[in-house]
Amino acid sequence: MSLFTSKQHRAERALLKSSVAGDSKASKEVIRLLSSPAYSLAWKMLGNKEDAEDIVQEAFIRLWKSADSFSGASGLFTYFYAIVSNLCLDRLKSINKGFFEEFDEFEHHSIKEVDWSIGEGISSESIKKAMDVLSNKQRMAMLMWAYQDMTAEEVGLAMGMNKNSVDQLLFRAKLKLKAELEKGESHEIK
Repeated sequence: MSLFTSKQHRAERALLKSSVAGDSKASKEVIRLLSSPAYSLAWKMLGNKEDAEDIVQEAFIRLWKSADSFSGASGLFTYFYAIVSNLCLDRLKSINKGFFEEFDEFEHHSIKEVDWSIGEGISSESIKKAMDVLSNKQRMAMLMWAYQDMTAEEVGLAMGMNKNSVDQLLFRAKLKLKAELEKGESHEIK
């Protein structure tokens, strides 16, 4: 990571500042850039259209209020994803009354013990069901990494974690997904 902001990040910062200052064109551009991917993440995370819409709306309110805090060190997209992901995790925590999965049964497996090959022809429905067994943090990281093509470093910035923690989180999530998908395949065969 560079000590200096990139030209794109400076442009995004200027766009956000203009939108907060009342420039309707800038506001529309910020909303256009961020709405769709943020809604997609929130909907996949929460599984409910109305909750996803509420989260994105609240995220924009928080973005506007915290615009002065956006330094441009990361991209606006990553900054906004941090807001959306935190709101989603908070919503899930409140739904689950604060219960957060602390123990992961795959936590103690070494990387060498894992066979990453999964059979062909796995349906998107099977993947969706498998994603439901992940902890909230694992699902959030996997959605950003797999569906939004974010790097582990970007996921870490969005989730307030370091890259190594994200790598471990993704590793455990992949193990859990693989096990769940293999379990699903064995049920289909019988």
